[in-house]
Amino acid sequence: MIEIMMTYKPSPRPSYSMPTHIEYNNMKIHKWGDEEAGYVDDWIYISNEKLHQIIFGLEPHGCFKHSKEFRTIFGADELLYILSGIFVISNPETGETHKVLPGDSIFFRKDTWHHGFNFSDDYLQVLEFFSPPPSLGTSGVYAKTKPYIESIDYSIESRLNNWLLNSNVTNKNKSFAIIKEKDHLWSSDEKNREIFTTTLANTNNLFVKKISISPNQTSKEIDLETEKSLLVISGNIEIYVYFNNKEEKFMLSEKDGFYFPKKVRHKFINPSNKKVSLIVCEAKN
Repeated sequence: MIEIMMTYKPSPRPSYSMPTHIEYNNMKIHKWGDEEAGYVDDWIYISNEKLHQIIFGLEPHGCFKHSKEFRTIFGADELLYILSGIFVISNPETGETHKVLPGDSIFFRKDTWHHGFNFSDDYLQVLEFFSPPPSLGTSGVYAKTKPYIESIDYSIESRLNNWLLNSNVTNKNKSFAIIKEKDHLWSSDEKNREIFTTTLANTNNLFVKKISISPNQTSKEIDLETEKSLLVISGNIEIYVYFNNKEEKFMLSEKDGFYFPKKVRHKFINPSNKKVSLIVCEAKN
């Protein structure tokens, strides 16, 4: 079932009170946009007062820009992870543009205008984490308080004097930080060298990490003080959750999500002969 939104109204806010397996194949697609802004498909996994995790999708060579109703500037830190397709992200205010491949990520902070383009013949899907979440008024309501951009210019030649073109130098004028998969800095579990973690974003608002679990490996038990959500990037994973004095087992497939309330003890098991990759977001506020 597809829900279509062409006049802005808040998107659905799925929320849970207990450990929850969110099955990709059973999710509703929420479609937003209009003719001027373009149309985007959203799979909304969770959107409560602590966490916001979605996948958004664009048809081959499709795009989203902005319109008076749908303004793409928000009051939150965002981490985007490319699942499929080739994603081109542009800031219509500055002309900054990047082409980003599957496995790579994009990070940007609040008040960053952004447009997105699928520069491929494949359907584009992008995993998005967004904090503070929209339920706190940081998305469409916030966007309408910002000055509207009437004209768009993606060319950058006239702005080169504001840029440091040496990629080895941090440029504070850049809108987007591109995190290449080849540049991930991994650390391993001190008790299990077959489980690796890399941090994709760690700010006052947003903490996102990627976990890689080798075949036939089990993680240590995890007991966090905060809520968290995850998405299975590749492979199948077993999650054992200890909640209300009982153990419960969940089997997740690719693109399935999971929600953990705070202080819920759990562990991951990769029962297969293939590596499993997860992306996890831990609430920080």
